[in-house]
Order: sequence, then C-alpha cells, then structure tokens
Amino acid sequence: MTTWLASILGVVVVGIVVELLTENRRLGNFVRSIYGFVVLFVIVSPLPNLLKADWWQSNADDLINTELVTNLSQTSKQVKVTQTLRQLGYDQAIVTVVDNVIYVNLGVTIDAVSLSALQNTLGKGVVII
Repeated sequence: MTTWLASILGVVVVGIVVELLTENRRLGNFVRSIYGFVVLFVIVSPLPNLLKADWWQSNADDLINTELVTNLSQTSKQVKVTQTLRQLGYDQAIVTVVDNVIYVNLGVTIDAVSLSALQNTLGKGVVII
C-alpha cells in the first residue's frame, strides 16, 4: 500500500516537472495525454493483485466469531433436547452442554427399556445420567 502511494506521488511530481519544462502548446498537449495514461496505470495497477488474492476471505473469517457460532449451535441443541424432554413428561430434567456433548440429568430413575427408548429419541451426542 505504501509503495503504491509512493508511486502515485512520484508520478505526480515527475508530471509537474515535465509539464513545467514543456512550454510548446502541441508538445504540452501530447505530454499531458501520456501523463494521464501513466497516472491512470499507476492508480489501477494494484487491482489485478487484489482481485486474485483471498484478502476478502481472510477478512470475512476475522469478522465471524467461530466461538459465538459454536455457542449458538450448542444452545440450540440444548433447547431442542429440553423441549423434547418436556414433551415426554420430564419437566425436572436438567440439560447441560459441555464440549459439544449434551448431558441430561432426568432427576428421576427410569427402567432400562424407557432409558433405551429415550436415548433413541434424543439421538447420538446426548448422554443421559
């Protein structure tokens, strides 16, 4: 970026000097035309590198807080499990998420058949304690 700005400044200074040295009207018009193309080229020259680079991807990744997205995902799973348990009549159940694993404390004792059915309903990633 600083190199680009230095290039623009250098071209402007050289252009001013050349224009001061050319007093002939015809030659002055020609020099101004060439000077305009050079200035345009210097200003536009970094665009191909910007278009090729993945700078926009890295900036987007910096803007997205992955921890926040993970926490929202875990909270969503926790809410879904809690709602399912309430629909099944386990109103006292405590649902906790630790390291992307959902732990469920039913607060009551149930038999093995009911536990197996509940585990199938809640799915993998849910540990019933």
